[in-house]
Amino acid sequence: MLRWKRHSDKPDIVPEKLESPINPKILLLIFGIVVSFQIYLYLAFPKPDDASHLIDVISVINPLISSIAAFIVVKKYWGSQVFGKAYLALAIGFTMNFLGETVYGIYDTLGYDTSFGPMDILFYAFYPLIMAHLIINIRFFKPKVGVLTKAWVLAIPIAITLVYSILSFQKQGEANFAFYTGLIYVILGSTILSGTMLGARVFRQGVLGISWFVLLIGVILLTVGDVWYSYLDTFDQYTLTHPVNLFWYGGYMLVTYALYKHQKII
Repeated sequence: MLRWKRHSDKPDIVPEKLESPINPKILLLIFGIVVSFQIYLYLAFPKPDDASHLIDVISVINPLISSIAAFIVVKKYWGSQVFGKAYLALAIGFTMNFLGETVYGIYDTLGYDTSFGPMDILFYAFYPLIMAHLIINIRFFKPKVGVLTKAWVLAIPIAITLVYSILSFQKQGEANFAFYTGLIYVILGSTILSGTMLGARVFRQGVLGISWFVLLIGVILLTVGDVWYSYLDTFDQYTLTHPVNLFWYGGYMLVTYALYKHQKII
């Protein structure tokens, strides 16, 4: 059992590895649910726009559940200044996404312009909060990061941003407002993608074991979905039943399951 000193930055006891078994059947169930729901959308809504109300509800519920699960973990970790802060940032990050999806749903229902608005500010806030979670944890464990690792951590967001910029500029012919708002998502999303990949590598064999690895894989899926969506939106290829939604559905479900395992093993 990992015990935390009240108002201390370090745990009383840090075992080499916590027992945090992940049930592969649950992972398969998550995969089955996500794929089945996507197939249902294809069959039930030949016209993707007809699925708007259902998608709005799912889009709000998913981050809300993850946010609640994260706050439960915050309560468990509150005795540690390091991990309490890290999971608080994670919980607030998912809350920002929940609020963003809620505002977006309201705008969409009322017929307002959803190209840019308050929801985007809320969505933007998600990324620095997730990065804060990663930085706090990575700094605490002080992993050895080689030159090659540093290179790909920097190369991933640079490459993704460059490709988006080139393709978007070719499509739009100018660096307009839509280009810059999309660029912000791509820069933030690709940076988090790179950071979570590093975190997944660091924590895979760390003290929180496989449950932390699954948590970060969930975040990776979410950010892959965000970056992919930015590309699709640029070329007007996104629909409410597009497969990119699988990354968001699966990502939130993996995050919630991993957070459940976190609070069970502490």
